[in-house]
Amino acid sequence: MKNKLFNIILLGFSLISCHINKHDTTSNDNKIGQWNYEKLMNKSIDHQDTTKWDWQLFNQDLETYNKYTEIFNSYPLNKSPFPVAKYDYAVSSIPFTFDYRQSVFKGVKIGEYKNPDSDIIITKMTLIVLTNEGEESTLVDSRNYPYLTAQGKFNLINNELDWVFSASPDGFSNLLVNMKLFDLRFGETIVIFLKLINHFSIYK
Repeated sequence: MKNKLFNIILLGFSLISCHINKHDTTSNDNKIGQWNYEKLMNKSIDHQDTTKWDWQLFNQDLETYNKYTEIFNSYPLNKSPFPVAKYDYAVSSIPFTFDYRQSVFKGVKIGEYKNPDSDIIITKMTLIVLTNEGEESTLVDSRNYPYLTAQGKFNLINNELDWVFSASPDGFSNLLVNMKLFDLRFGETIVIFLKLINHFSIYK
């Protein structure tokens, strides 16, 4: 146990947070304007009204969960089915890999479509991890509409990163990587360098 705790203490995060451009900033601003406290409250009430639930979608989720329970359980937060009011919303998850000099970076871009029939994606968060070897897995979810939620993990050789992301329609969003919290109002691209060192290094 002491060795495990020691290894955790030695795990250093070097973090870079910077701003990124959205595909369609204007449309994103308009969306923020569509949601205020009253509208969010009404949507919350709709989710509690059984007459407005999408039962077909709920039954589909139950079937999917029973079929892929083991996969859903492997994520930081178990994706349990729950009924929601009908909605029209599409989300996006784009994994990517790129090389820089002798290093390999893996990442994922989380966003939402301007509308379900559009090809335009509004990026809400980009997470990049320096890792020469490792696997990335992501689950993005639209069931919390109008909130965007996603989670995932990076299984690395010596470490594992779990992350959970949420974006509010009023423009506030957060990313939690292990127990490090990022307020994405101050930068929507997060780059993480993992090193086994004897202190934490944070770069701004």
